[in-house]
Amino acid sequence: MYRIYFKQAWNLIRQEKLFSLIYIVGTGLSVAMVMVLSIIFYVRIANVYPETNRSRTLVVKSAQMKAKIEGEGSSSSALSEKLINTCITPVKGIEALALILDYDVESNLVQPVGTNEQLPITSKFVNTGFWKVYNFRFLEGNPFTEADFQSGIPTAVISESLAKRLFGSVRGVVGKYVSKDFRQYRVCGVVKDASAVTGISYAQMWIPYTANKMYADKTDQNATWNEDGTLGYYKAFILVSPGANTAKVKATVEANAVRYSKTLKKFNLTLMGQPDYWWQSTFRLWSNEGPDFKKLSIQYGLIFLILLMVPAVSLSGMTDSRMERRLAEMGVRRAFGAPMGRLMNQIFAENFLFTLLGGIFGLLLSYLIILLCSSWIMSIGQGFVGLLPDGESTVFTPSMLMNWQVFFIALVICFVLNMLSAMIPAWRAAHRPIVDSINV
Repeated sequence: MYRIYFKQAWNLIRQEKLFSLIYIVGTGLSVAMVMVLSIIFYVRIANVYPETNRSRTLVVKSAQMKAKIEGEGSSSSALSEKLINTCITPVKGIEALALILDYDVESNLVQPVGTNEQLPITSKFVNTGFWKVYNFRFLEGNPFTEADFQSGIPTAVISESLAKRLFGSVRGVVGKYVSKDFRQYRVCGVVKDASAVTGISYAQMWIPYTANKMYADKTDQNATWNEDGTLGYYKAFILVSPGANTAKVKATVEANAVRYSKTLKKFNLTLMGQPDYWWQSTFRLWSNEGPDFKKLSIQYGLIFLILLMVPAVSLSGMTDSRMERRLAEMGVRRAFGAPMGRLMNQIFAENFLFTLLGGIFGLLLSYLIILLCSSWIMSIGQGFVGLLPDGESTVFTPSMLMNWQVFFIALVICFVLNMLSAMIPAWRAAHRPIVDSINV
């Protein structure tokens, strides 16, 4: 029976091309905008390569020191090793701790052998725990060892794309040297490229932060500051052990920070609600204040609702007008004995086909927008890389784009809204007296 309904619906689309086009495009635009926003949030929050442990990762980006005497100011920044070792490292239930140096006195230029070229790259100074928190796939070699890290040996892991640019292959690269800022680094491993949208872990070269020039200079006044060297330049990413209570780990770190603060004479230390769950950390933009998650939830919820409701309201007016034009048709069909349920099923089939075609159009349009505007999309929110070196581009992997759960939810919502906008006028039209309908 529904096969006949869908065949009639398809014939209606062919007969009313303008209305059908507007209806399908309107639904498609609504789905496309929701999909684009959903993909942006998905790549920021979901478990994607190499950040596949986001669901059990806690993040501490910064701390704030407030003077105990009013009027003597405050300061905020990333963490020092001392603060991390006091408040985070001893906590039970931590599988690994990744530290990323958020300060670099060096430039990011590589000098390929045999040329005068200065090749710009993205580099990160990290610890050995970085390779446990982030699941990079090693194509050759291994991460730098703890011994390399403790000794500050200039060694490095490089990306697949950088290995090909410098050496023409990823094979036989381990043991060779890369010149960065005219300093030689021995390559210990090559990893599969990650997308630049995973901005926390993304780089083309990863180096032990103990090999950083600033770290080597223990007298550098910028290495740590404030009372007892509490603030520094490290962001901490805590991988909670499987089966451990994430909320308990978070509470323990916060409690340790409170105890540490009591040992300070001139300042009070606050982590401003951190450690954050991963999704929360993506909204923490400033070192001196945390985001209002309740306000953000309301804002983004309203954005999604508006993107879905505005087209539905516009289409409902068109549908109501169309139902008025079809009153005579429905009156004639009822006069010849067509039951009310059959008429409503026909309207249902028509609306389902319209929504399905609009959803497919919206899905394809969302992919087109993502691919054409990837650089702009990357700049939205904390954690994305703003500017990429020459030769590097944003890559959205199929697993990021094929977000079928979000598409299905958006399609169902559009279908429900479109059904309400179509079935209510259809029900009113179908329940009008037959004589009135025929005489319209």
